[in-house]
Amino acid sequence: MKISLLKIILCFFALLFWVGCSMRPLSAGAFMEAYQSVDDSSKTVFGISVTGMRAFASNSNESKKDTVGNHVYGLKEEALLDITVPFYYFMNHFEFGGGFQYLTPYITLGYASDHFGIMGWGSLGAGGISVIEQISLANKLHVGLFQFVSHSWNPGVCKEDYGDCGEAFGFVIDYFEFGGGTYLMYKTGFKLHWGGEFRYSYDVDHKANRFAFTLNLLWL
Repeated sequence: MKISLLKIILCFFALLFWVGCSMRPLSAGAFMEAYQSVDDSSKTVFGISVTGMRAFASNSNESKKDTVGNHVYGLKEEALLDITVPFYYFMNHFEFGGGFQYLTPYITLGYASDHFGIMGWGSLGAGGISVIEQISLANKLHVGLFQFVSHSWNPGVCKEDYGDCGEAFGFVIDYFEFGGGTYLMYKTGFKLHWGGEFRYSYDVDHKANRFAFTLNLLWL
């Protein structure tokens, strides 16, 4: 029975989705623009993405317990800055790549065309998948929408206010989130592509709303 490469990609990331190290969702706009950037002389695109994120939880005052009975705290306000250094290699419409988000290595697999894309990512402790729709407002300007789901975890720090916490890093903050957003990417005349991306997601485990803004830069 013949199995398409796209089906293999989807099955692979369905497994990676529940495995794995902490990382945040990757840029959908950078992935789609990488496809727009490839030509006969280069099929590899490099980039850098800088993301600022804030999260607010509705259960911030609740005291919780982990699986061994240690007290932990509900997610309050969260603010962070992510720096991601990706590379993308395309074989026609199909992509294989990877990179680092801070010190976390990851891999990507996906499919892209002028108006549609699907990208999956995974590391040793995280995974996710995005579905992307794109239009061209001009020859050098692309605008898109995307939807995603991701699963990840972070090491947690116990709070003395809630009693005996055991070890300093006695538990893991495990979370599942889903959301979407929009992006804009622009091609300059110097083999550089840049743009911005906004996303919103809901953290199911901590009842948290996450907002993120990303600045992207790609070059051949």
